[in-house]
Amino acid sequence: MIVKKTTIFCFLPTLAFAGMLGTSQPASACGEEAYTGETCITAASYCPHNTVEASGQILAINDYQALYSLVGCTFGGDCKTSFGIPDLRGRAPVSYGQGPGLYPHPFGQYYGTEAITQTIDQMPAHNHDATFTPNGGGGGGTGASVMVSQDPATTDSPAGGKYLAKATTGLAPIKIYNNGTNLTELEGVSGGGGGGSTGGTVTVGVTGGTETGGTQPMEVAGPRLAMRYCIVTNGLYPPHP
Repeated sequence: MIVKKTTIFCFLPTLAFAGMLGTSQPASACGEEAYTGETCITAASYCPHNTVEASGQILAINDYQALYSLVGCTFGGDCKTSFGIPDLRGRAPVSYGQGPGLYPHPFGQYYGTEAITQTIDQMPAHNHDATFTPNGGGGGGTGASVMVSQDPATTDSPAGGKYLAKATTGLAPIKIYNNGTNLTELEGVSGGGGGGSTGGTVTVGVTGGTETGGTQPMEVAGPRLAMRYCIVTNGLYPPHP
């Protein structure tokens, strides 16, 4: 009995170790089983072992040959002694290509901006027409009477403040005006005013007069959380499908 128990206990560790070897463990981003070239996000103050921050650094090919063989010089470098890695500072990665109704994005291309300043080409189509609306007008006008003087005329000059009067006889020039004494309404004669203007065109400049606004950039970025992107530099080499 003692021999049997000893034999069992000796083999248990061996069986357990063999079971571990036969277990397939999936690769985890930035973990011990991560693939070279993978990126991950961490809330820590540094990137884990075998990774570096994805901050657009230029690395030596001799120091990171496996990573260089995967990314090449897509993100910078001279492809002779150096190569670059992605710069994800302040950026959010998206899948490359062109989705339905979207712009095309070649692999490794940086694009987008956090704020824009509108130009004339980006403004909606509009005009600066204006309508003139007068106060009053449009009616039938007002009547007016013609006043004359009943006294003899004293001058032949139609100066301001003079009225038609009884004409004098004699040699020319004949006097037909006086200073408006003893006025009376001339019968059989009437006057009136027109209806006035009911509309018109107002010319407005393209700038609309005094300019307003500060032409400040307008933010277009949505809510985001800044964290740390890391890229695996020395992990498992990813098998090609």
